[in-house]
Amino acid sequence: MKNLSNTFLTLAFLLSSYSSFSQVWPKYYGEPNRYDYSRDIIETYDKGYLICGGYFNDESGWSWLIKTNVNGEILWEKILEHEGDNYLNAIYQTMDGGLLACGAVWTEAGASDPFVIKLNSCGEKEWCTIFAGSTQTNPWAQDIRETSSGEIIVLVNQYGENNVEDMHLFKLNSEGNLLWKKPFCSGFVHPEGAIPLGNKIIITETNEYLISGKVYWEDPWNPGGAKGIRSLFTLIDSNGNEKWVLPFGLNDTIYGHANNTIQLSDNNFISVGRAFGEQVDREGLIMKFDALGNELEYNQVNFQAIDTSFKVGLFWDIKLKDSLYILASFFDNDPNGQAPPGEIIIDTNQLFSNFETNNYIHYLSNDDPYNILITNDGKILSNSVYEEPNNWDIALSKLNLNLEYDTLDPGNYIYDSLCTTPGLPQSGFIYLDDCNIVTDIPSPEEYYAFINTIPIKAYPNPVSDGSITFEFENTEHLAPPSDPPGGGTFLAIFDIFGKEMHEEKIYKHQGESIVNVQSWQKGMYFAVVYSNGLPVGKCKFVVQ
Repeated sequence: MKNLSNTFLTLAFLLSSYSSFSQVWPKYYGEPNRYDYSRDIIETYDKGYLICGGYFNDESGWSWLIKTNVNGEILWEKILEHEGDNYLNAIYQTMDGGLLACGAVWTEAGASDPFVIKLNSCGEKEWCTIFAGSTQTNPWAQDIRETSSGEIIVLVNQYGENNVEDMHLFKLNSEGNLLWKKPFCSGFVHPEGAIPLGNKIIITETNEYLISGKVYWEDPWNPGGAKGIRSLFTLIDSNGNEKWVLPFGLNDTIYGHANNTIQLSDNNFISVGRAFGEQVDREGLIMKFDALGNELEYNQVNFQAIDTSFKVGLFWDIKLKDSLYILASFFDNDPNGQAPPGEIIIDTNQLFSNFETNNYIHYLSNDDPYNILITNDGKILSNSVYEEPNNWDIALSKLNLNLEYDTLDPGNYIYDSLCTTPGLPQSGFIYLDDCNIVTDIPSPEEYYAFINTIPIKAYPNPVSDGSITFEFENTEHLAPPSDPPGGGTFLAIFDIFGKEMHEEKIYKHQGESIVNVQSWQKGMYFAVVYSNGLPVGKCKFVVQ
């Protein structure tokens, strides 16, 4: 076992508007006498990195996006401004080369509202949406993902009824229009639980949504008794139906919470987090369960198994590379101290056995927020906060699987190649004061009931010039037309005696149809849209 503690942090370094050592890694970003931090990091399509963070002082706080090249050198940055403070929690690279980000903005009333922003491939704002109207005081957007069909899933905490509907998913289309919202692990459905909060969301191999987090849940042998904190996993299908809820370790009396989860090639899941041990209040927790929500195995790790000097520890994230697991962790030899972060390397066959680790690195002067990712070239990118008195800086490290700092990448890459606007991207401000504010969001049941209808309008109405136009909604959701009788979608027009005057097929994405009524008798008519034999939209019109 090899300890690669970052003793380099005792070396002096020059801090101007951004600070970094002359060596390639680690890199530092920040300004003197300011609190700079990072909450998420992604590798972008062009081999660069994007840091999602922010900074605050004694008066205000702002979100901060930093784009770097493959060696951590800044290419451009964006500051998000709002009439109140704002912060970001998560970012996601979209299929069109843009960026999704989510977090919260503070209102004039001193409360927060969740928000989502979409940037294009040039780093410019396409749209942003603030979700107002919560029944709670300070809800926030915790995590965000884009589906394979281009829709957007947002994990939102503390938006609904306090202690009962604290964890929501919001679904948006690619233009930022709200489709539906719904609480999950609701106390109305699961009265054994209370205050569910999500930490991360992943999209599974079957295009379903898995939330990892925590919940207070009563012991099964003590119905109606006190509720202890448990790791929580909830699976939701793509239509917003809750498939199962798993408060992990009920029968084994495992108290703690889950942080991050990965899906394995056999469709099982491994999640890591924190357990409350018998001797100390922080132990590492590793959990395995299947796609049906059945517990498979777990390991509650005392960090003295890694190094006898360590008294406390927890796991924050887990990544899989070849036959190795990389565990993002917090651990320390002071049971009452704030444990610094670090990575631990372990063989896959050791995870649920004696936990014999291969290697670890400990960032002794760093703290949370903290996260890691595995780059496309198999390196570890580690992101945390370097702390000094009255000053924080964002720390970014790139390491190989031996936990040695990476060397200079000499590649000549073209960054932001999807941006074709001359002079962009460039550093600047993004203003949130013109975001779309949404208060009325339908449930999945209301949304899918609506899109299964084809609302129809007729104009001019009355009609007297020989032809009438019918406008259709929701035809983008139609299945391809089918030829058997009663199949597909079609428009039929009847007179007041029920005689059919006209019939035609309606196709996917068709927005309107023009019908010649010049030879029809004066009077009232009914236009009906049928889909698979059922009426899904209708209107009436008059021929003069």
